[in-house]
Amino acid sequence: MLARCLSASLLGFDAIPVTVEVDLAPGLPGLQLVGLPDTAIQESRERVRAALRNSGFRGPLVRVVVNLAPADLRKEGPAFDLPIALALLVASGQLDAPVLNGLWCAGELGLDGSIRPCRGILAIACQAAQQEARALAVSADDAAEASLVTGLVVNSAATLRELVDRLRNGQSGAPQRCRPVGEEAIEQAAPAPQSTNNLLSLPGQDLARQGLAIAAAGGHHLLLVGPPGCGKTVLAHQLPSLLPPLDREEALEITRLHSIAGLIRGKGQLIRQRPFRSPHHSATAAALLGGGANPRPGELSLAHGGVLFLDELTEFPRSVLDQLRQPLEEGVIWLSRARISCRFPTRVTLVAAANPCACGWAGDRRCICSELKRRRYWGRLSGPLLDRLDLQLKLEPAEPDSLRRSMAEKSHRQDPTFSAASIDRARVRMRQRNPDGLTNRELSAEGLQRHGRFRAETISHWEDVLRARRLSMRSGLRLPRVARTVADLRANDQVTLENLASALCFRSFDVAEPWS
Repeated sequence: MLARCLSASLLGFDAIPVTVEVDLAPGLPGLQLVGLPDTAIQESRERVRAALRNSGFRGPLVRVVVNLAPADLRKEGPAFDLPIALALLVASGQLDAPVLNGLWCAGELGLDGSIRPCRGILAIACQAAQQEARALAVSADDAAEASLVTGLVVNSAATLRELVDRLRNGQSGAPQRCRPVGEEAIEQAAPAPQSTNNLLSLPGQDLARQGLAIAAAGGHHLLLVGPPGCGKTVLAHQLPSLLPPLDREEALEITRLHSIAGLIRGKGQLIRQRPFRSPHHSATAAALLGGGANPRPGELSLAHGGVLFLDELTEFPRSVLDQLRQPLEEGVIWLSRARISCRFPTRVTLVAAANPCACGWAGDRRCICSELKRRRYWGRLSGPLLDRLDLQLKLEPAEPDSLRRSMAEKSHRQDPTFSAASIDRARVRMRQRNPDGLTNRELSAEGLQRHGRFRAETISHWEDVLRARRLSMRSGLRLPRVARTVADLRANDQVTLENLASALCFRSFDVAEPWS
């Protein structure tokens, strides 16, 4: 007898529908799995047998063949335990076939028949809703996560016996909803973060604070170069609180990525705060970009919608950093393997920090680095990567008198142009002006011309700067994008010469070496 049950296999950011087919035929008792299963699926033979027996069901005493279709797609993970068990029950006559019509299943089985959570449930739930599934059956721990998808009916149970009883009782009616779905579930998830009223005051680093405000308003990538202890890390950690709150679509996308990575297994809460990821400089290319035989998201994708902070940038291997260039530009990374090619979204705001030289004290009498050593130190960064960093700032150590004033003053007076309120207003103007809600950093050359609203004298002076500094086309286009963001922060409808001059202040290394 043949039985079918629907499930899905994770492939990058997507979930691919998989049909689990079970056939019982005369022959020596045994269970054979076909359809490119990995080791975890191969081991499901023993888990399913024990779970059926310990749940009070009859185990198959005939030859069993389980096929995972499509057969040319590599499948991985224990999420196929539950659909295999349910299809076996239908094939052996212990469960009626109509129960599985339009039902999707995903879950790992314990030897005692318990249903355990598995990663990527939100991606599977999104695919099930897209395919207009009648319901999705998952473990009780995964029910809240699956319920984040609006309009999807979720059947959950703690054990296989409990789920089968529910399916039998629900044949004449609609399956039960385990929890409120859609908007109600989102409201019950983690609370939204509180907004920050002001940028953190750092003595002697007003220009760096302005650069942080520009990065937050226009989505620009930022490079901070300065000696140890000047505030680079403090500034980077403040950026997520200056970004706009997540809308529902962004929150679902970020939660889905973390679910695929297995970071929220069994929690079932929608991520409401923008991610902040800070990988160590010893991270490999696979850890930073994602990868593996069955690709999983790396730090770059896990920072999607938030901030990727690369501290000690020059300590990362150059071969790893150069692989960031295409994902930073396009907002998506494609991981290609011999059999598959999959994608992960990578729309991040990159903040990089580095010392001016190997010892960290370039320009100070404490520096012990020669000119050649400094050049080798910065030679670890390629020109194309530096071109992609819109804002390049050199930070100086705070003077003793500025430290004394900051300790004596109860509050530090801040330029209202670069306050959190100005950042919010600038983003509103940017969304209203730019097509498709693009940030200023994402505007193309044509988009800048049509929507940038540059004065003629500003364009003329920008062309003079390109010739004088001999900027590449890529870095040359970044200059008007930053100028457009400065104009938004200053509530200017058109980009003036003053806005362009301010943008030039954040291109420190076009005319000088980082250690000079």
